[in-house]
Amino acid sequence: MDIREYMHTKGWTWREENRPKGLTAILNCPFCGDTEKKFAVSLVDGAFNCLHKNNCGRTGSFWDLQKMLGDKPVKLDNNNFIKQLRPIKYDRTKIHSEPKIDPAIGYLKSRGLAEETIKKFRIGFKDGAIMFPYFKDGELLQVKYRSISEKKFWKEKNCETSLFNHDNCVGEALAITEGEIDCMSLTQYGIPATSIPSGVSDLTWIENEWEYINGFKKIYIFMDSDPAGQKAVTEIVNRLGAWRCYSVILPHKDANACLMAGISPEIILEAISGAKEFDPLILLKASDFRDEVNELFEHPERLYGIQTPWEGLNKILKGWRDGEITIWSGRSGSGKSTLLNEVVIYLLKHQHKTIIASLEMPAKRYLRWMVMSICQAFKPEREKVESTLDWLGKNLYVVNVAGSISAPELLNVLEFAARKYGVKNFIVDSLLKVLLKGVDDLKEQKEIVTNLISLAVKYSGHVHLVAHPRKGFKDNDKPDKVDVSGSGDITNLAHNVLIVWRPDEEEKEKHPELADNILFVKKNREFGTEGHVNFLFNSETKNLTEL
Repeated sequence: MDIREYMHTKGWTWREENRPKGLTAILNCPFCGDTEKKFAVSLVDGAFNCLHKNNCGRTGSFWDLQKMLGDKPVKLDNNNFIKQLRPIKYDRTKIHSEPKIDPAIGYLKSRGLAEETIKKFRIGFKDGAIMFPYFKDGELLQVKYRSISEKKFWKEKNCETSLFNHDNCVGEALAITEGEIDCMSLTQYGIPATSIPSGVSDLTWIENEWEYINGFKKIYIFMDSDPAGQKAVTEIVNRLGAWRCYSVILPHKDANACLMAGISPEIILEAISGAKEFDPLILLKASDFRDEVNELFEHPERLYGIQTPWEGLNKILKGWRDGEITIWSGRSGSGKSTLLNEVVIYLLKHQHKTIIASLEMPAKRYLRWMVMSICQAFKPEREKVESTLDWLGKNLYVVNVAGSISAPELLNVLEFAARKYGVKNFIVDSLLKVLLKGVDDLKEQKEIVTNLISLAVKYSGHVHLVAHPRKGFKDNDKPDKVDVSGSGDITNLAHNVLIVWRPDEEEKEKHPELADNILFVKKNREFGTEGHVNFLFNSETKNLTEL
């Protein structure tokens, strides 16, 4: 939960002040009828205080505030226990500009920009290209180039992504445009703005600018009016919070097009004041899906998801689809965690950001297992271990909790990873370690699965949830989805149900043709097909190889 988001849901209005303990929201006390704005809420940790000492004087934590207002308390989005394996190391560019920038000035003037505006942004020129410098806290992080002769862009390699014009935008509201020239155009209109650093499909800047963005009460989004620009708006809004985002519809395609067309500052300000709040994304007309439905008929392969590591499973499931949950089950020692490990490695090899809550073993043991599997060695050399962890750290995040975790804490950290880091693959091993209130276990299990599905839908991701088999399930029993422990809604709500079976020695003596481990597809909602995949197990490296 974000403090500003919570206050917004209560319908409060406030001003923000910098105080010794950090940024603070000042408003009328909701408890004592205050009309003098004597109530303060820390925007750092949510602690509150009413200065009407004789009349009210209420004080407490963010948790206390939620309880006093009759809400179920939810923890803040600080999530100290979400941990990326290795911090990303960025290069720092030393290149900025060359003295001869006349061609850059000439080109930008042709786009309606004044020389004063151009100099304010410290624009450079090199090898036939305009140089847009990206500064953050006074430090040059990145240089982006735009060729004058053609519409071609490139950047310095291995540099941190941030918002263009970061240092010049402060206050309660932040304007975000799709390009540097649009950013400069809005600034010329008298509206300080930033720009995303790359195309609309690259949202890595959100992670790097997280703390900065969270300092703003309102965010005005100036994406291009073309389909690509408007498609990007949805994910940006999901991650930054719909409660504070506004979509600005300009008279022309973008801010620079307005500048070149001679649109007045008054009309631009009018467009901003009339910016649209975001209606609930689930509220649409059937006809709004015309293009998407036609696309599925014309390209049925769009129903497929991210490929699994195994050809046999790809033929049955057609991959891990966005917005779905897959239930993994099987008795202890059957190989379900090993197979899930292979899934995670495959996702990382294809640069899909993933978070794992390996609740049944400490993170260090899980990672040892993963390194051993990747290196194909029981005890790899230290240098190999280090390089493998560095590689994992590029896209793997770990919930650093060994043992049990409450459902709200789990969901909070998974959503935090989705919002801040753009994670789209969520592994929870296992449901048994998610703490329930103990009032109605079956109802609470259904609620957890429902919330995980909502998470997958909201962030276009996929959830893998391990659920153990019910008591009384024998080692040599062939499993079915009805054998999954707990509420029947776990498998009823699931899109896919996969059950791993490891035949014991007795079973293999009777049927020597059986594989070491067998993965059964017991539910496949999208295509309806079921089947199984056979595996050979290497006990030394903990690998399962498809047969």
